[in-house]
Amino acid sequence: MDFLADSTGSRRLSKSEALELLKNASPIELGEAANSVRAKLHGDKAHYAVNAAITYSNICEALCPICSFSRKEGAPGAYLLTADEVFERAKAFSEKGAQEIHIIGGMYSKLPLEYYLDVARAVKAADKNLNLVAFTVSECVLMSRVSGKSLGEVIDMLLEAGVNALPGGGAEIFDESIRKKISPNKLTASEWLGAMQVAHEHSLRTNATMLYGHIETPEAVVDHLFKLRGQQDKSGGFKAFVPLPFRKGASDIESKGSGVYDLKICAIARLVLDNFSHIRVPIPHFGDRMAQILLNFGADDIGGTHWYEEVAAAAGAMRLNRTEDFMRKTIIAAGFKPVKGTSNYGV
Repeated sequence: MDFLADSTGSRRLSKSEALELLKNASPIELGEAANSVRAKLHGDKAHYAVNAAITYSNICEALCPICSFSRKEGAPGAYLLTADEVFERAKAFSEKGAQEIHIIGGMYSKLPLEYYLDVARAVKAADKNLNLVAFTVSECVLMSRVSGKSLGEVIDMLLEAGVNALPGGGAEIFDESIRKKISPNKLTASEWLGAMQVAHEHSLRTNATMLYGHIETPEAVVDHLFKLRGQQDKSGGFKAFVPLPFRKGASDIESKGSGVYDLKICAIARLVLDNFSHIRVPIPHFGDRMAQILLNFGADDIGGTHWYEEVAAAAGAMRLNRTEDFMRKTIIAAGFKPVKGTSNYGV
């Protein structure tokens, strides 16, 4: 616990210190330290966005054991949106006040690269001013494999089509022995990090995530955070770290999450990730009350309205009537000043 006792913010938390804190420090001790770091970076400001989600398909060949959303091709409930349908949804969201659209889907190798480009163009055709956060690096790597183009070429084409940033999905947890059990058919940790390196080299900023509360160990959590910190040291393109609590939903994997664990994960992330400007705790995943608490445990962003979010909802996340007024009131009630923007933080 020496780091908490004598920390002035002038030195980095070591891996052994982080593991000791995660295992043995109380949530209050961690929270006080993380809140101090947060205050130095952001004062009493807390970010939010008015945005919406479009999930173009739930057809996925990865079929991760942790996922409650994906479907096999031809299965009941499986769907694939056309670019015209994406356009109509984006237009409706824009007219409702959304300033940003998040797009993800499944790993579906029958889709050509042009499909993804048409989806991005459809959003920009609906409203050229929409900030488009589209396609995980797992999807981008699949586009590369299907098209025969390099990942860098694919990213340049996505940029030209209107993509402004990448979400951080697919990271799950980097420990390979755990990945083989929860997401065996996705990118390996080194492939995910390598793809992020390419994205950052092509001036595409991204988020970084970590899925926790399943079968991970404290060692795996700390390893994940330190791999992200190391990648940020190299490429510098991560905008925000987004912890994602696992929900069992229809999965056979049990959830071991708890409110106390949420507090410790958020706080240790803020202490370890000294080269990340933002820690985002999305309201669809945490709910409004936990998001308020986490603003005092290192987080500075409660995410967006995220209208029509489907993936977390399929696993049992709360569906709240998240208007802009709701977001602002949630932040104010927690004792902070709301700052409206997009997930690019004005960049």
